[in-house]
Amino acid sequence: MSEVFCPDNLVAEIRKESKTLNLPENSINSIIAKVLESVLSWLENREIITNNDLERVVSCELDKYSKDLAFLYRHRNKII
Repeated sequence: MSEVFCPDNLVAEIRKESKTLNLPENSINSIIAKVLESVLSWLENREIITNNDLERVVSCELDKYSKDLAFLYRHRNKII
């Protein structure tokens, strides 16, 4: 089964995990903008990616700005 990458879904997932950490709204917006820019740049030369590829890249980018947020994103939808 294939699906099309939707930036809005990624933004919603990051925002949800950010709110769990009670990050300030301006910090959330800044992190989202930087991560989204990097992910979109990474996607430019790729026709096909897996969910694992996307999660790995997003996690690495989030790790630059918040290790806790990166951890939550990596383990979302899992009981921790």
